[in-house]
Amino acid sequence: MEKAIIISRCSTNERKQDITRQSEELRLNYGNVYQIIKEFSYYKSGTKNDAVNDEILEYALSYGVKHIIALEISRISRKISSFALFLEKCNANSINIIIDNYKLHTLLENGEINGMVQTMLSIASTFASAELRLIKSRLDSGRKKYIKNGGTLGRAVGSVKPTDQLLNEHSDIVKYVRQNQSVRNIMKLTGKSSGTVQKVRKIVLKSA
Repeated sequence: MEKAIIISRCSTNERKQDITRQSEELRLNYGNVYQIIKEFSYYKSGTKNDAVNDEILEYALSYGVKHIIALEISRISRKISSFALFLEKCNANSINIIIDNYKLHTLLENGEINGMVQTMLSIASTFASAELRLIKSRLDSGRKKYIKNGGTLGRAVGSVKPTDQLLNEHSDIVKYVRQNQSVRNIMKLTGKSSGTVQKVRKIVLKSA
């Protein structure tokens, strides 16, 4: 079987969404078709994940991966330019991108570019970007209305966790910080957000 990579991404932290659902669904749909050798599961904005996409492509080239699988186009990127560049690099290296929710393949079985699909994905990428702008607009509108009605933003009093509790909840991060792992590696190993890793790392290093 040809080698494949799975991409699972959420924008919010681990307490709000569960990226394992994406991975499980993709493994179920493609595990018998391709040899899935790596999962890139992480939490990061789809407008700020270019570095991760570069890492994914580098891994694919290093290990002879022929297919990159994602549940939706927005899981790869919500920026039109970033997705277009990722697609261009994959085309240049004969790597097929599979978008599961539309069952689309960017390359034909003979390795040639699937022009119709790539045009469809360009349109889908535009919608993914527009969707993000709409979500942001709604959130901004909701915040303004909340403040106008007397609400206040920020953490509620007493919501900040004591240091010991935070370290206990994220003992896995503590372990990797003490091993001098980088923030990016710790994020990969634990599946936790950059903010959480850096917060715990700061506490551990300060107390060292």
